[in-house]
Amino acid sequence: MALLSSKLRYLLLFYALFQGIQFGLRWKSYDISPKQFKTIAGKAAGAPTISQSMSTLTSGMKNYYGPIMPRHIEWHAIQLGGLSLRIYPMLTMFTEFAAAFSAPFPTSGRPGLHWANSTCTVLKGKVSRFNDDTQDESVDTFSSGMVFRHGQFESYVYDLEKDTFVACYGRGFLPISSTVHVTSGISLGEPLSVLKFYIAQVGNYWNALSHTLQTLFQHYKARAAGEL
Repeated sequence: MALLSSKLRYLLLFYALFQGIQFGLRWKSYDISPKQFKTIAGKAAGAPTISQSMSTLTSGMKNYYGPIMPRHIEWHAIQLGGLSLRIYPMLTMFTEFAAAFSAPFPTSGRPGLHWANSTCTVLKGKVSRFNDDTQDESVDTFSSGMVFRHGQFESYVYDLEKDTFVACYGRGFLPISSTVHVTSGISLGEPLSVLKFYIAQVGNYWNALSHTLQTLFQHYKARAAGEL
């Protein structure tokens, strides 16, 4: 009886924690507009070459969000579940991200568990996916310029053709996604690539966080001075 009571307490604590995080995610403010990101990614998808697409994507993001973006952005290896990809992180925070992903070779598999809602635009190439909830064998296919959404905790099998590039923006509790990346990378014997990625992201986290704190400080300073 005591064991059952202890398990029940842990379940209630977990449920309360889950609901608390969900509430916080629902009501917190975010730095990036999904609509604006979708517009920028759409313009990038219309470029004739992938180098021009990436240039359009990066410059478009810097025009609106330059202060919170890394000063230097580079590609990193990333393993998401069964998908072997590269990531171009334009913004990485605890509750939102903006990044491009590429598949230098064909890759397929599940992306792992993610507590985030993400919207992606295919810049070049083709993405196919199969939904576990469907009763038939229909496959959704997205080509250049098309948009797809991956909801929190959803499960799909993805297939990316060679040289596919995708731009994604998402909101959620991203430490869960980091856990997927870390465990997937280590299980494949790639701890150094994981370490290199997160060392680079420490500076990115600090840059974005310091800008947010500075903005809050200026806001409350203006309120205290009666300027707002």
